[in-house]
Amino acid sequence: MTKLGPTYNLEPDIRKRLKEFVDDFVKNSSSFFAKELTGLDGYIENSLQQPTKEQLRLTPKPKYLLELLAFQIYDDLNREAFNKTKDTLIVMPDCLALHNPECEKVDTAHGDICRRCTENCQAYQITEIAREFHLKTVFSKRKLAEQIEFYAKKSGDLSVIGIACIMMLASGMRTASEVGIPARGVLLNFSGCEHWNDQPCASEFTLSWLRSILEEKYGKRDKKADN
Repeated sequence: MTKLGPTYNLEPDIRKRLKEFVDDFVKNSSSFFAKELTGLDGYIENSLQQPTKEQLRLTPKPKYLLELLAFQIYDDLNREAFNKTKDTLIVMPDCLALHNPECEKVDTAHGDICRRCTENCQAYQITEIAREFHLKTVFSKRKLAEQIEFYAKKSGDLSVIGIACIMMLASGMRTASEVGIPARGVLLNFSGCEHWNDQPCASEFTLSWLRSILEEKYGKRDKKADN
């Protein structure tokens, strides 16, 4: 007789069915997102043929799909709690400012602060949107948990919006969850940083995605030029 546990109870064929589920997920997702991932196979193959210390470049396609799925699940799960908090911190990646070697951002112990030195920089545009909603923006740090905890302690009622690439966004949302902070996210349209490119360029994302999250939580503000 099989004893039933208090939570989930795996059937004897779970291994087989799980493998079938994953195989179908990878196959169907690769087709569903074919337009977005059209250059990925060639990129990975090229990275495999060239010696590189950047292991992220060797990430297999199924992991991109896994992280996309993880991001959306976390975003859905966190949505209600996110909207109930008073304050929101926007955490953005350094790669948004790479196109500006003279960037005037200020280095602080808890993340660099954008000085809004270049109008066509997306970091500048993020801070402009944040000002409409009276929010704080900061560039992400490697010790993300410590960074989020610092701002959470100052606020007392904080949520986070992370802006990041496919391989980093769900991970950052997990980190926020581990320190008890609800997080939503916005994906970069592509990653231009040195981890992915021999010749780095500025990453980009869709500003209207960020605005829609904020308007859902705080209501509409005077809308400015948006992408």
